Amino acid sequence: MKKINEMILKKILIPVAVFIFKIIAVTYKIKEINAFKKTPFQGKDKNYIYGFFHSQLLAHIYFYRNTKMVSLASLHKDGEIAAIVAQRFGITIVRGSSTRGGANALLGLRKHINDGYDAALTVDGPRGPAGTVNNGIIYLAKLTGKEIIPCCFACDKKIRLRSWDRFLIPLPFSKGVFNFGEPIKIPEDLKDEEINIYKEKIQKELIRINTEAEEKINN
Repeated sequence: MKKINEMILKKILIPVAVFIFKIIAVTYKIKEINAFKKTPFQGKDKNYIYGFFHSQLLAHIYFYRNTKMVSLASLHKDGEIAAIVAQRFGITIVRGSSTRGGANALLGLRKHINDGYDAALTVDGPRGPAGTVNNGIIYLAKLTGKEIIPCCFACDKKIRLRSWDRFLIPLPFSKGVFNFGEPIKIPEDLKDEEINIYKEKIQKELIRINTEAEEKINN
């Protein structure tokens, strides 16, 4: 029975949900601010690692749809669902997490980044604490030498699920803003005792651009 339920989820419920979301997304009014000509749509000459909060994952999956983007999905069931959804939007997925399959996941991401892909990671995933930057994005930036671009999404019409991250779902005809922070370079010779310095730097930039995006929506 469990296998049947999982098959129904993967083969029917998720595809139907993605189809409905694609229809709803057509009604969104989206604009970008502070993009620095570095979004995947603007023909930049180098690739980056985009970092955002897990609660905004759905909006970012839609934003990066059908671009040369690789992302990480955890080995948990929630990660499997996220992977299926992202792949249906044309995003390449590597499976793994900081607790299980972490090293292999980082190497998988590096392979795609070396092939010219951008990477998109939730900075507080896969299980939080919500809104707190973990080590994963730091390790990837150190390993690849790529800059981190903090980014965020805000919208005026939304619902939030009762999940650990209060997952955000934009409603039809929502006005949304994607905001991008200043690129952050992680030294390739970064010492373990210096990691928290850069985590705090990313955290502050994410808070700043999220506040700015919310102000844009409310004004």
